[in-house]
Amino acid sequence: MKKEIDFLLYSDESCPLEHDGNDVMAIGFIYCPQKLKEKIFKDLRELKVKHGIDSWTEIKWTKVTRGKIDYYKELIDYFYNTEEIGLRILLANGKTKLDHDKYNDGKYINWYYKMYYFLLNKVIDENYKYFLLFDQKEKETLYRLKEVKRRLITHKNAYSIHKNFDFDIKQINSKESELMQMLDLFLGAVTYRNRNLYKRNTEKNIKDEIIEYMETKYLYKLNEKTMPYESKFNLFIWNPIGENK
Repeated sequence: MKKEIDFLLYSDESCPLEHDGNDVMAIGFIYCPQKLKEKIFKDLRELKVKHGIDSWTEIKWTKVTRGKIDYYKELIDYFYNTEEIGLRILLANGKTKLDHDKYNDGKYINWYYKMYYFLLNKVIDENYKYFLLFDQKEKETLYRLKEVKRRLITHKNAYSIHKNFDFDIKQINSKESELMQMLDLFLGAVTYRNRNLYKRNTEKNIKDEIIEYMETKYLYKLNEKTMPYESKFNLFIWNPIGENK
């Protein structure tokens, strides 16, 4: 029997393409109970206004500015101080070194499906109902996530006594989703950290400051895996066979 609490999972990705010049890929989701969505969104829009930002301004890692550093810090604090919000990110290393012929039936996309499966499998519970929400992008993204859904449902039902596990997928506009924007900040920070861009120069930039704040105040290193069932900030670092980190 399904429990009454529904969870919203806002999902996004960073450096997902096979030939984008990056050796890492990050995919992740941030979640909250559906019944608390409106309150959380209201809080986050009020936080923008408090710092002189229009409440409908979209926050993105690629557009962070030093003049908003106090806002970014308070946004990070809100995440860690709000018990009902959780985050999971899978950081995949060695994207350019993968042997697809040996492990992925010759196709990069099959490896991509595996990564999304690893991201979701241990977190999604058959006793709850989930809505996986992702940004409005090209049609290929919708196709890929529908295939991830099919594979995950097949696996879950193979080991379930109820055989009725399912979840919904929906595209949304990230400009209208406060949690999608929060995810973008964390996802961007994790990718930046693991591309070895953090503190590359003597003088710290705004992205260095944000990462330093995340790591020093809350003691989660963005380039180190967490315990598998860490529920607040969960980071899973995947490496190709034969490589350890």
